[in-house]
Amino acid sequence: MDKTQQLLIDFSKGSRNAFDEVYKRYAPMLYGLCMRYARCKDDANDMLQESFIKIHANMTNYHPQQSIEPWLKVVTRNTALDYIKKTYKYELKENDVYFDEKETLTDDENESQNRMDQILACLQQLPDGYRMVFNLFYIDNLTHKEIGNFLNISENTSKTQLMNAKKYMQKLLNEQKELSYGNG
Repeated sequence: MDKTQQLLIDFSKGSRNAFDEVYKRYAPMLYGLCMRYARCKDDANDMLQESFIKIHANMTNYHPQQSIEPWLKVVTRNTALDYIKKTYKYELKENDVYFDEKETLTDDENESQNRMDQILACLQQLPDGYRMVFNLFYIDNLTHKEIGNFLNISENTSKTQLMNAKKYMQKLLNEQKELSYGNG
């Protein structure tokens, strides 16, 4: 049995040392997930802390034969969304407009770290409802139907929020581009 498998077994049995090691290995990745949902770093830190409290409380519910990363991501995503619902005043507006086209984003694998920081900054400026739907669709790969069920909104509202989020993101990115050209 390899060290990782033993770690997961120990984790599922509630070992404090195993929990500490899981935290050490996965906290940076989960912090990144929190940053996509949060308005600021302080909120992301709070989301991460609440996530690890829940992870610790549910260690014995984890099955070591499964990959731990998806389990941690689901707990963290759900915690982030709960945090938003509890802390932020967000609004999702109903709209009966139906969009047939498949929503996709292209991802240039050679994006610089600076560009990724700009995108994250723009994402954090989105209204909460837009940001939640954007993350759930593009990052967590949920369908509009799943998002609707998760957020208690209609499938069409999810589609509308995503369309509006994309427009808003494009506007913010264009503004950043204009600022960088003006300063360069």
